[in-house]
Amino acid sequence: MDSRPPRAVADLLLAAVPDLRDRLLEHRLRRAWVQVVGADAARRAQARTFADGCLTVAVDNSPWLHELTLRSEELTRLLRERFDAVRSLRFVSGTIEAEAPARSAGTQPAPALDRRALREIDEATAAIPDAGVAAAARRLLTKAWPGLTVITVITVATALTGCASMEQPMVSSDDEIPRRAAAADPRGDAYYSYTVAQMYVQAGRFKDAVPFMKTAIKRDPNSAALWTQLAQMLMRADNLDEAVSAARRAVELAPDQVSTHLTLAELLRTQRKIPEAEAELERCIALSPTAEEPYLTLARIYVEQKAYDKARAVLLRLVEQQPRLAQAQFLLGRLAIETESWDEAIARLTAAVELDPDHDGAWSALGAVYGEALHKSEEAIEVYRRAVKANPDNPAFADKLADLLIRLGRLPEAQTELEGVAEATPQNPRAWMKLGAVYYEQKMWDKAIEAFRRVVALEPANLRARYFLATTYMDAGRDAEAKSELERILRADPRSIDARVQLGFLYGRAKRFDEAISTLREAVNMEPKRPDLFLYLGTAYYRAKEYDRAAETLQEGLGLDDKQKDLHFQLGVVYEKQSRFDDAVGAFRRVIALDPKNAEAYNYVGYMFAERGQNLEEAIQLIGKALDLEPENGYFIDSLGWAYYQQGRYPEALKELKRAVVKTKEPDPVIYEHLGDVLIKNGLDEDALAAWEKALQLDPAADGVKKKVDDLKDRQRRVKGGPKASQ
Repeated sequence: MDSRPPRAVADLLLAAVPDLRDRLLEHRLRRAWVQVVGADAARRAQARTFADGCLTVAVDNSPWLHELTLRSEELTRLLRERFDAVRSLRFVSGTIEAEAPARSAGTQPAPALDRRALREIDEATAAIPDAGVAAAARRLLTKAWPGLTVITVITVATALTGCASMEQPMVSSDDEIPRRAAAADPRGDAYYSYTVAQMYVQAGRFKDAVPFMKTAIKRDPNSAALWTQLAQMLMRADNLDEAVSAARRAVELAPDQVSTHLTLAELLRTQRKIPEAEAELERCIALSPTAEEPYLTLARIYVEQKAYDKARAVLLRLVEQQPRLAQAQFLLGRLAIETESWDEAIARLTAAVELDPDHDGAWSALGAVYGEALHKSEEAIEVYRRAVKANPDNPAFADKLADLLIRLGRLPEAQTELEGVAEATPQNPRAWMKLGAVYYEQKMWDKAIEAFRRVVALEPANLRARYFLATTYMDAGRDAEAKSELERILRADPRSIDARVQLGFLYGRAKRFDEAISTLREAVNMEPKRPDLFLYLGTAYYRAKEYDRAAETLQEGLGLDDKQKDLHFQLGVVYEKQSRFDDAVGAFRRVIALDPKNAEAYNYVGYMFAERGQNLEEAIQLIGKALDLEPENGYFIDSLGWAYYQQGRYPEALKELKRAVVKTKEPDPVIYEHLGDVLIKNGLDEDALAAWEKALQLDPAADGVKKKVDDLKDRQRRVKGGPKASQ
């Protein structure tokens, strides 16, 4: 006699029907989802199915879909703490199904089943020889009937038949697919095979699923649904010819079912048998003129062939059947874009967003038509503002609006939109990154730093965000914090060239030239084919007053690319310091040849001529070209005034130098020295003295200016003392 304790019916069910365990777990996961994600999110996101360790969650709008996707890792961890089987989460767009109302305590109303349902339950349990097990199965199936398919019912019943008539079923560990002993009712093998096939499909093992589905079909060879599923499995197993045969058999069995024709049409399209696919889809439309999928599939086939007129005609037929279908209007709008029929595109896309204000694709396409195709920026902005107003809980539209405003250079408006996006999705690092960039461009250093720090807090491994944070620290004059971030980047990525270059700049700014040169030399050694790195290293040598090494480094960079204008410009600066005047002029002329709109190069050559008092007419012409390009540049105006001074045109020089003082953003000691020199020539000694003293205040080490001040004061004393000496 068997001494094992009796097994509960629930245990028998789990052993006999493998995927029932997942269904029970799925039910528990649904109940736990609200506690894990929180009430607010649960109202917009609902746990749906659980398969192969992955819980699929339907989310009813884009902002929550984005937010929950970002939290995927955290939520997976929380679920795994409760349910070890959970390995991942998958978020999909979908509607939220209403929960069944909870029953009051102590009441268990019997389901209202019709005669057919009761008969099928009786038939399913009749084969169970053990009366007690049969009764338990009948009670279980009666309670669960509204949520069970016929396949599941018979699978449960036939599985219990085997459990009641033999020893405990053996479950092999081979890929977790159970092996069944022979059941008392032969139907058990058929439905067992169907169940295993579905398990393989859920695992993505379509080739393994096919033999089990064929076994199920042997039991019910006239089931169009089974033949259709077999066709789909074969297609995914890359067996197209056999898939088409299965699909044709399904059509023969159920010629009036749209689903059979749709499956066959898709297979024929995959085989590039386009006329046959079109014929099947037309049959679908004839069978169900209001069903949208056949129209959309047929239109897609025509679009793939670039037969836009045919695609348009199909969609217009769909609109006749469903005039309020936003997707049809949207696709007609997209077709109009393809044929550059802008008026129709606008009309169709406008209709789509009026029918469905949540249609992201239609809003985006309409904005693109105005902004990118027609270059009507104001209309595009208005489209996105309407989208934001119609979808206040969808920050994606505000994000698109901000992108457009950024492209137009309207940064304050972009800032407002991005601040709203960041507030709506505080866990969205992309929103904070964009906002930080907008703050940075407006030189709002503190706010930019805060935004980039938010990105780093959300994504500690985001080295790009850390780089932007370090750069902002540098521009804000917070060098110690910048250095700390750059060193953190280099610890995480020792080969980061950008971080190394910025660190070299920091050392140079602190006059730690040896460290700057060493750091930048490392960058050059890592990527010796990048000319720009030779520019940075050459500039570091220049700032360290190692002019020969600077020239050699810059020339080495030009050996890689002789058209690098910045290398030529910096080489010209170095040549001037080496008193190689002609070489310097040649370098700047090369810059101008490469870039005729390089205002700095025109000014530099012109000023060099003015300083030497030679080629003054050409100097004025060159400086004039610089001012044509940048008329408000105070330094260029100073160069022009100095050239006039060298020509002896003192009143004109005075006018320009006074203007230069006003136009320069920061007081410059050289400009004040020039102003003092010109004032002296115009007989304005007191004003000249004030200008020179201002220059000394800005640069106390300017010995030449100090001598001018001392000489003028001495002359003034002699002039004042002259009459007394003659008495």
